[in-house]
Amino acid sequence: MSSYWYSDRENVIVNTAVAFLIYDCVEEAGFTVAPWGGGGKALQDYRYGQWSRSLAARNGAMPEIRVSPGVMDQQPERPALSAQQQEMEVKCTSSVGRAGLPELLEGLAGDTSIQNQVVQISVALTDRDPEYLAYRSTWEDCVEAKGLKLAAADSWSFQDGSSKEDEIRTALIDVDCKEASGGARIPYDILAQYQAAQMKNHQAELNALAEEKTAAVERARRILRDHGVADARL
Repeated sequence: MSSYWYSDRENVIVNTAVAFLIYDCVEEAGFTVAPWGGGGKALQDYRYGQWSRSLAARNGAMPEIRVSPGVMDQQPERPALSAQQQEMEVKCTSSVGRAGLPELLEGLAGDTSIQNQVVQISVALTDRDPEYLAYRSTWEDCVEAKGLKLAAADSWSFQDGSSKEDEIRTALIDVDCKEASGGARIPYDILAQYQAAQMKNHQAELNALAEEKTAAVERARRILRDHGVADARL
């Protein structure tokens, strides 16, 4: 399903294009704007907890943060804004909104899109899947035998350790128990199978969504070119 949301890079491009349209609005009101620039961040998929031993050894219980470079350099400091300019930036942010460029990100609050429905249905089916339930039961037995306590009955995380070293030790035990139960990626694979089945039932809608996403990214690129961003950064 990831192809029906913006990639990390596409999200930076679209959000920067929206920002430029807001800056245009502010400048039309007579103010000078210094764009922020910079990149974007996204987190490793962590729905069923840590799945990588190397990431566990580096990050412990925390998901890996992926950094996507920006399309313009980030300024070290933004000049102080007058109260009038701050008020105008708020007004322009409201009036411009998303400027017709959809916000295609997984996990947004209140998202009723078809792609989010597919994911939510697939998650619910995964939670009841016999293979998933057997896998989780085996994993729970393993981590409990190693002395770990779950943060909650249905959680994939654990009660906090007292130090980063404890977090890393716990995360490594977690991954080792997942591997001993059949493989750390099994819950993600089961979810993907349910997603694939759901996608077949909604392929026409998803095809239309893919076209909408492609058009939005291309429009965002045109906006950025119009504002002097070099093609090499797009």
